[in-house]
Amino acid sequence: MTSLMTSSRSNQKHQRGAAVVMAMFVVVLCTLAISPLIWSLFSSAKTVQVAASRAQTREVALSGLDWARVILREDERVSQVDNLNEPWAVPLAESRVSEGLLRKNETESNLVDREAVLTGVIEDAASKLNLRNLGPDTAGQEVWDRVFVRLCELLNIPQDQQARVLAAIGQMYPKSRPEDDEDAATRLGGTVTRPPIPARRWEEFQGKFGIGEETWNQLKPYVTILPEVSPVNANTASAEVLYAVIDGIQYSDAQALLNSRERVTFREIGDIQAALNGSASLNNALITTKSNYFLVQGTAQVDEAVVRTQALLQRKDNRVYVVWRR
Repeated sequence: MTSLMTSSRSNQKHQRGAAVVMAMFVVVLCTLAISPLIWSLFSSAKTVQVAASRAQTREVALSGLDWARVILREDERVSQVDNLNEPWAVPLAESRVSEGLLRKNETESNLVDREAVLTGVIEDAASKLNLRNLGPDTAGQEVWDRVFVRLCELLNIPQDQQARVLAAIGQMYPKSRPEDDEDAATRLGGTVTRPPIPARRWEEFQGKFGIGEETWNQLKPYVTILPEVSPVNANTASAEVLYAVIDGIQYSDAQALLNSRERVTFREIGDIQAALNGSASLNNALITTKSNYFLVQGTAQVDEAVVRTQALLQRKDNRVYVVWRR
């Protein structure tokens, strides 16, 4: 009898142990089965959060662009010249803005306000040599070609690389219109070769048209591309660009112009001529003291989301238009 009772208790212990092991096994299986679901939910929540942050960051970036437009519009109202001492030329330092200030028609007060960080800079596009001026369809193209070559010689850019840039611009802005070519091709039974789409930024030349990386980097600080022919602003241009655009001066004369404009802003072409002491004659088609195009670069950040914006603005008829934005 005693032996049977002992055997029964032993069996019960084994059964309880097996039940515990089985329970642990079931828990492990459930954990393994649920873990991917938990991770998927966490990942989805994180994705939604990041997407929301990026959307809000884009709104902050657009606010920065509006900031630039307001400054440029106000500047035109109070000033007839553009120089580097004006408010638009002062970079926007890292500015922290409450996200709540950016919400429109928001009535809920229980939402957490996150901090949006915004930085930006406005650059006068007329401070650089506009490559659009080199197009064969441009009046005075030969003069602008000489300006470009003069700049390249100062920068020690090889002649073959100069020719490649000029050839690329020539393809983008041919003298004849595509529809004229089509008419001629129809009459002669030929085909038309379409010119490449005109570039909007110097970055579009990188690694193309046989232009070397070194040449691209050398020209980058001094050239731009605008929608129309435009002169160089003597109040904002570098010494290199001034040297190229003013025929008959030395590079040291161009550097002296920079020192002169720090003391007194050039308000008209005569002021530039006076600063040169009559050592060169200026071509009014090549140089000016006012700008119509400005490049804006900004960075906006909300949480971990960062959006970098670049835009070209045109100031015209007391309004500021966005020509392109990326």
